[in-house]
Amino acid sequence: MTVSQLSFDAVDSLITRKRWSPPLYSDFATATVQVFDQSLSNTGAVLLRSSGTGITLLATAMIRPPADIQAIKSYEGNCARADSLYAGLKRARTGYAAAADVVLYERPPVKGQRMESIIMAGREVHRVTNGSAILVDNRHAKAVIVGRAGNRSNPVTKAHVKEAVERYITPPEQQGKIMPWNEHTRDACLLALAWLYDEKRRQLQEQVLEAAA
Repeated sequence: MTVSQLSFDAVDSLITRKRWSPPLYSDFATATVQVFDQSLSNTGAVLLRSSGTGITLLATAMIRPPADIQAIKSYEGNCARADSLYAGLKRARTGYAAAADVVLYERPPVKGQRMESIIMAGREVHRVTNGSAILVDNRHAKAVIVGRAGNRSNPVTKAHVKEAVERYITPPEQQGKIMPWNEHTRDACLLALAWLYDEKRRQLQEQVLEAAA
């Protein structure tokens, strides 16, 4: 029986670090991902490419319902905003984005003020991708990329997320309507980075198991 020798880098990467340190570019899987930080009023959409040596921001966008739909109150308004979001998501999934290796979106929290909005918006992402989109937990993403998930006494702020995301992703030169760079698109990037990190570790674990077989 032939036994493959694992590289030291592959083994070391599987050892859980006792103290957090920022991931390296080599810690992220190679993939093109589209990710949505979804809500019924403001959905951040990002398309990016991880090469293993860097991360390229290909596109960012905001999906918002028109003013007349925003003005509708109560549950009927949420349903109208969900329909509007679905149409926006369909547009966002066209062109180069349609060839993305994976689509990601935020896992709805178990409690909080925006639960209904995130759950209903997440349902539209699920629908537009025929159920293939992958959920990413926001608190897990913060723990991986920022270094902590945060709590009431020591929260992870928007500034913390911005600093952590921009460690890996250069903000777009043409910010604004063309390439929006705000809390929603940065939160989407955060989800993408966490998934890429987890995916690389999953791939390395597969290599370990295959080598040991």
